[in-house]
Amino acid sequence: MVKRRGLAGLVVALALTGPARAEGKQITWTVYDAPPFMMVEGEERNTGIFDRIRRLLTARLTEYSHSTMTVPFPRVLASLKTGEEWCFVGGVKTPEREGFAVFSRPVAMFYPLRIVVHAANRARFEALGPLSLRGLLTEHHSLRTSMLRNRAIAPAVDALFRQYPPGQTHSEFGEAFRMLLNDRLDYLVEFSSSVSYYAGLLGRPGAFVGLPFAESPEPVFARVMCAGTPWGREVVARIDAVLATERPSPAYRNIVEAWAADADLPRIRAVYDTFLASD
Repeated sequence: MVKRRGLAGLVVALALTGPARAEGKQITWTVYDAPPFMMVEGEERNTGIFDRIRRLLTARLTEYSHSTMTVPFPRVLASLKTGEEWCFVGGVKTPEREGFAVFSRPVAMFYPLRIVVHAANRARFEALGPLSLRGLLTEHHSLRTSMLRNRAIAPAVDALFRQYPPGQTHSEFGEAFRMLLNDRLDYLVEFSSSVSYYAGLLGRPGAFVGLPFAESPEPVFARVMCAGTPWGREVVARIDAVLATERPSPAYRNIVEAWAADADLPRIRAVYDTFLASD
């Protein structure tokens, strides 16, 4: 069991991961605490899926020096909009973000997406019939949910949240799961790999269940997102060259499958060829 200490205010950590290679040739990687994708604290620090991809890229992009900065995701987006020359592993490409950022080919996938409820409430939600997020947000709007600020999950889901915004938002994944555990929320929309992780982290394995719903999307591909500047386009071109070599390998497949529940592995493996073919 991993016990993580809370962050006191904004934590900014700069750590060079290798010697400087050339003047001005630097990549600042932004991270925040979002297990099991990014882990910034505890014994499992830097072992998340995106952490391992970032470490692979820094090892291959030897012409750059590398640093990491821990900042909230809303600040990542705000800074990229102003042209800050940062990169982030795990961005979802959207039309709005393409206005200020440039994206690599996919590096991993978010899949499958579920309506997550307290295990004690499973029968209550199953009694609603085939679950629909639209139905929960409209016909059952008294049920409380929350969404991460500025997050993009999948087009159909994002559109529903824009049309029927939840009564509250959160800025950290663990906060939302604690609220669900303490009955301050009735459900979350979350990827199943996060569900088992946070249940264990909170000392309550099996506390949550993930239920399929009508708008649950096909795999959503995560990418490296960099500033939409000439510098960012150059960095992404180099990243894409590395990914073309690395993604077909068994070692890279192990990264993508890390932290996946056994029950989800057949689904993930079934779409891996689609993942490789995507650009």
